[in-house]
Amino acid sequence: MSVPGPAVSLREGLGALERAYTLGHHGPAVARRRAALVDACLVELFDRAGAPAHVALVATGGYGRMVQLPASDIDLLVVHDDAASIAVIVDALLYPLWDAGLPVGHAVRTAAECLAATERLDAWTAMLDGRLVAGDETLAARALAPVRARAREDPAGFARRLRDAAGARRERFGSSAHLLEPDLKEGSGGLRDVASLGWLAAALGTDPEGAGVVRARERAAVDAGEAFLVRARSAIQLLTGRRTDRLVTELQPDVAREMGFVDEPNLLATDGLMRSLFEHARNVEHVSGLAVARVMAGATGGGSVDIGDPAAILEALADAADQGQVPSVGLLDAIEDVAVPDPVAWDARTRAAFLRLLRTGERGSAMFDVLDRVGLLARFIPAWAGVRCRPQRDPYHRSTVDAHLLAAAARMADLLAGSGDAEDPLEVATVAHVERPDALLLGALLHDVGKTGKGGHVPIGTAIARDTLDEMGVAGADHDLAVFMVEEHLLLPDTATRRDLSDEDLLLDVAARIGTPERLAGLYLLAKADALATGPAAWTPWRETLVRELVAKVQRVFDRGQMGEELAAHLAERTERLRELLHGEPDDRIERFILRVPRSYLLAVDPGRVAEHFRIVMPPLGRNEVRTASTAGSRAGTYEVVVVASDRPGLLSWIAGALAIGGISILAAQAFTTEDRTAIDVFEVEGAFEPEITEARWRAFRSTLRRTIEGSISLEHRVREKGRHYPRPRVSSPVTVRALNDVSEFSTVIEVGAPDRIGLLHDITRTFADLHLGVHLAKVATFDGRVVDAFYVRDELGRKVTEPGLLAGVESALRERLET
Repeated sequence: MSVPGPAVSLREGLGALERAYTLGHHGPAVARRRAALVDACLVELFDRAGAPAHVALVATGGYGRMVQLPASDIDLLVVHDDAASIAVIVDALLYPLWDAGLPVGHAVRTAAECLAATERLDAWTAMLDGRLVAGDETLAARALAPVRARAREDPAGFARRLRDAAGARRERFGSSAHLLEPDLKEGSGGLRDVASLGWLAAALGTDPEGAGVVRARERAAVDAGEAFLVRARSAIQLLTGRRTDRLVTELQPDVAREMGFVDEPNLLATDGLMRSLFEHARNVEHVSGLAVARVMAGATGGGSVDIGDPAAILEALADAADQGQVPSVGLLDAIEDVAVPDPVAWDARTRAAFLRLLRTGERGSAMFDVLDRVGLLARFIPAWAGVRCRPQRDPYHRSTVDAHLLAAAARMADLLAGSGDAEDPLEVATVAHVERPDALLLGALLHDVGKTGKGGHVPIGTAIARDTLDEMGVAGADHDLAVFMVEEHLLLPDTATRRDLSDEDLLLDVAARIGTPERLAGLYLLAKADALATGPAAWTPWRETLVRELVAKVQRVFDRGQMGEELAAHLAERTERLRELLHGEPDDRIERFILRVPRSYLLAVDPGRVAEHFRIVMPPLGRNEVRTASTAGSRAGTYEVVVVASDRPGLLSWIAGALAIGGISILAAQAFTTEDRTAIDVFEVEGAFEPEITEARWRAFRSTLRRTIEGSISLEHRVREKGRHYPRPRVSSPVTVRALNDVSEFSTVIEVGAPDRIGLLHDITRTFADLHLGVHLAKVATFDGRVVDAFYVRDELGRKVTEPGLLAGVESALRERLET
């Protein structure tokens, strides 16, 4: 019987190692055993190749550090001084590994070429992890010693290159300490940052554990973080069977289970996994960043600092923030030596230092991170423990609750300092209204503090904020304004994106709820700071425009005191602009058009668009005729299309269905009806499978809609069939339905939230048609795979739906249709 070669034996040994441990327990010890198995294989292969002289086989990268993961490359450097014969030797070493299906990353260099390769940072750092596996020890030393010596020539310059590379990786891969789908290797706070401590130690000529770069307590935190990250990354690779480093949402339940996490009260197992991961990654991110900064500054030691109480801690950190510095080792030692009570007893000096730190924006946010890393932030604000490292499972947020709160407070500080968007005149105007900036900063810091997993975050957060401010000694108008900010932080964005902003009663209600121009200014700045700290889906041009429009209108309510007059003036202004745009058309024709279309249409649609619609709305319309006109949408890749047809029950659902069949996704929609029952429905759309929507596709859409109106085809089956060709959303989210009768004076507002899919708007509006409800206005919005739609509906007699049984029937019918 033939004896398997060393590479095949290695593959079998690695397989046995995988089977010996559960997927979630392949930590550093298992990684070292895996590396040792590889070492033994390579030594045997080297011997079988004749143990050639003047050749050294060097392990580099993660393998060199003895951190060999299940699907990671076996990183090798073959050092030689004989170019004539090295190719044969390399083939003898590597082909058995490749034939056995083992991933290998390799480089072949002379000693001189090793030094030249340090021009590339990735090659340099890989060789700093170099470890002789087999062959000429003297040659290996001759190759690696100059590589390490070059790092020691200019430790600060080397650290600067590491900092720049870390910044580039953060830009590309994000932060493993905050993102909900983190990259455990390349993300900031990932395993690459763990390795950087060893590279810094090499630049300083100290031991690989980083002595002289980090303190013992910091090293212990990094070691714990590395162990967790190695376990998690190994579990990902074992589950997927391939080299992958990103912990995507779909894998999180399996990784959580394999690593022993279970559901707990107010914390799902997946969130427990991510919360632990974020905590470890933050420690890694924090320590590696400090270590780089210390080496750059030549501050690996640090003199003693005298800090005697909690207020002095905040003052010292505020001083560092003002000077743009990182905390020295001496300062950190001093902070950790202070006996900080839990919780802190606030006084005027402590409060002043805390607010001073808040005002420094991003630099202050970094100092709050320092407080968090040394376990003190939750002593100043006990409620912080409830949101620390907590993931957020919604379509908008991309980071943990506490990271988002610090980012929002930093954004608010920037806005208040006038360093925000100079092109936003409303921002400039609202900042001028602010009389209590500290209250706005506190409101931003605490606005999502209720996201503890125990229920609605706004009422919970309002109560927490009130108690927190009381503990801090914030009183009077500052206290009331900060609490108001937390309680109403969703008012502007939710109203702007879900309500009819041309509804006079709505604007009066919002104005009454806010009360003063200063509060309005604060809410606008918080809405902007919150959105900018959340992610790109939260502050799109469309969303920003709607919020600005709402703020401007409510401000005019305050300025003029009587909404009716202001609305009439605004309507007159728009109609006059429309007359100017239609110059050349007969005056009587223009006036008939203005009288014919609803006022809400003139208020909601830009006069320029209305003038374009005029030309397809005014000519007499055949009963089954369909007219459309399309233009570029509000952002790249989108279209605005207006559909004009004789109104009838179910028309909106037919339009939505015909668009779905044409592979056209609806991003936003508004529906209007003229006094003579002509529907003018305006949609913002994009191509679902082909970005460009050609005239041929528009013709096909019109044909489908016309045939549906004629009754010659049914859309139901076709829409369902079309939907089968498109994948369902990656992350499921629940269907939500709310019926609101206190939003509009004339209509019942039905809010529907559901995962986005082809034909969704058709299904919703078809349900309304089946229930004999007319859609007076539709506001359709799509946010990163989830729709949040609002429909203003009336019964057959044009009235609100007020009978509880009918409202319950609407909700039941929608859920039945959307959940099947």
